[in-house]
Amino acid sequence: GLVCPEPFAVTSNETCVIKYPDTVVDIVEPNQPPYSLIYPGPTLTTFPQHTVVGSTALLDVRSLLSARGSFGFRGMFG
Repeated sequence: GLVCPEPFAVTSNETCVIKYPDTVVDIVEPNQPPYSLIYPGPTLTTFPQHTVVGSTALLDVRSLLSARGSFGFRGMFG
């Protein structure tokens, strides 16, 4: 007669790419025309992951997904 709620886990992730600006260095030497060196800024790529873990007794997953979409966890975690 004991009914146990079912566990669930829903995960989503998306790539995040950040491009930092280039660095420009002006070089001035005596007896030569000035010039600039450009060092490209780094590009960082991360793969943040958002996971919701719980029990069907606490949360109805179907209503969560229909209301927020499969990637709707972004608003809850970041």
